[in-house]
Amino acid sequence: MSRPQLILAIAIVALLAAIPAGTASAAWPEKGTIIFAEMELKASNGLQAHLEVTPDDEVTLELKREGQYVVYEVEGEATETGLKVRFGRLGLIDVAFTPTVTLDSTDPSAGCTGAPRTLREGVFSGTIDFTGERGYVRLEGPQATGSMSVLPEWRCLDEPPYPFAGASRSHDHEPRKESENASLHAENRRCLCFFSAGMHHRDRKGRKGRSIFYGVKVERREGMEIFRVTQVFGTPSDFVFNHEAGTATVRPPRPLSGQATFEERPGRDLWRSSIRVPLLGATPLRTGGPGFRARLQPEYHFD
Repeated sequence: MSRPQLILAIAIVALLAAIPAGTASAAWPEKGTIIFAEMELKASNGLQAHLEVTPDDEVTLELKREGQYVVYEVEGEATETGLKVRFGRLGLIDVAFTPTVTLDSTDPSAGCTGAPRTLREGVFSGTIDFTGERGYVRLEGPQATGSMSVLPEWRCLDEPPYPFAGASRSHDHEPRKESENASLHAENRRCLCFFSAGMHHRDRKGRKGRSIFYGVKVERREGMEIFRVTQVFGTPSDFVFNHEAGTATVRPPRPLSGQATFEERPGRDLWRSSIRVPLLGATPLRTGGPGFRARLQPEYHFD
């Protein structure tokens, strides 16, 4: 699940949790119309761009390319006819929605009144003006294809206006040997950034595993939250650890550069790193120096 999808799922759960319990004889309070929207945007420099609108009018714009992505979160204004959202000084998206195909139209169930709930595909047209920091990307073209779901209020006497059937999931994970797996996390709260490495020596089919490396930086400015992430996979030899000794050595492959060592010590663990993580739209993340604290754990945290 991508981060925008995760945010959407959390928003839906929060919305449903806010619906008060009722009785069969009481009408449910009005909640208004919920809008979901998403669109694929044309982007320069080989990047992919995807925009989503969640029920609380939070807009996420995700730009990605070969293991690197940036997510911008900001409040917008979504209606049945279009969307308007400003990304600070980076740009403005102000588009009208013209439906072309109705994929689904659901009338109120028995005992309920209200307009149909619809899912339509169509074209968003208008102002699409966005230039990423340092010019790493520009959104191009006055139109974008996408979809919009409109969920108007249904007033019902014997069921909630937004029924939801939650299904539990069971994960059949094979037991992991702690000696074969590891996660290393180095974070710096001053810059809201962190570096993580993970090793899973065997997958579920018993094949030789691989290492994974993440560099993340979070920014808050101009009413936006910005998440910059670079991810790369490596071989088991790129992340060597010894849980009994409490030590680890990390040498991530390109586009990351440098290496790092970790050693558990009484009072304060020792983390030395020259690793640099390239980030879209920002200076590379330096993972050493003051403020970074690291920890080594015997579990793999990247499923």
